[in-house]
Amino acid sequence: MEESSSGGRCGEIASDMSIILVTAAQLIFFTFFHKYISWPITGPDGSVTRLSMLTDDYFTWLPLVIVASILVIVANIVMIIYDRYWLRQTAWIIFCLIGIVMTGSLVSIFPFDFSVIPNATAAAAVPKWVTGFLIFMAVFYAIAALAQFVKARRHTVKNENR
Repeated sequence: MEESSSGGRCGEIASDMSIILVTAAQLIFFTFFHKYISWPITGPDGSVTRLSMLTDDYFTWLPLVIVASILVIVANIVMIIYDRYWLRQTAWIIFCLIGIVMTGSLVSIFPFDFSVIPNATAAAAVPKWVTGFLIFMAVFYAIAALAQFVKARRHTVKNENR
């Protein structure tokens, strides 16, 4: 980075690598192991039946996850190779916007069926809590994007006044 020390650069690379690993793990889970988003029921013989909490709308949302995850992975690889302040700030703003789109799409599609939860009170409350959490996440991403934009703008103005 233009204004960071070598220790800061190592931290950025470690952060980028961590994001790549977590995003790859998330991509693998959402793509191949979504069947574990379920409510397990143990039968009298000890067998376990999984009642899926996902509707078919999940597969409408899944391509968004795949594209967003690939974008995040590629962008972080680029940031490791091509280390520029403006690129990093722009990428973080875009990551936050992707987060808003992803959580917003989950709220609108809502590919969950919590009726498989045996407790009726919990089955009624969980959708409200999940919706509230997703809205909170979208607001968090919006605030983070705004903060990154202000930070990038302040940096630009500071460098123009030199």
